Amino acid sequence: MQDPESAHAIIASATDARRTLSDFERQLQNGIDDIDFAAFRDSRSLTAEEKARRKQLRASQTEAREASVELTFATVRRLDESGEVAHLKRRMEQINFGLRDDLEELKEIEGFAETAAKVADSIADVVAKVAERAAKVLA
Repeated sequence: MQDPESAHAIIASATDARRTLSDFERQLQNGIDDIDFAAFRDSRSLTAEEKARRKQLRASQTEAREASVELTFATVRRLDESGEVAHLKRRMEQINFGLRDDLEELKEIEGFAETAAKVADSIADVVAKVAERAAKVLA
């Protein structure tokens, strides 16, 4: 079985890929800007070739943006499979198991406390009745 990647390595890889995509998108935008500026500088409308090239560049930009979204989902999936996350999941399961045990123990203690409270109430009633009778006898 292959060792899971570290979260640090996954993030570093994703950051490099994101930077590459960002640089590519910037280059595409520069190409679009160059086309627009040339037509503006010459005080003319875009030629058919420029329109076609601009449309192609915009389509490539859209693909680069979609790739960024896909990169994000792939990164999240890889992080979810990382060694650190696997360790955290195991640790959380251990903690939850311990908490379930603690909860069961507390429920048992609660039951004992309820019983003790009932016994104490009964004793208090008996003591009150004894005190009442003692007061009558002494009166």
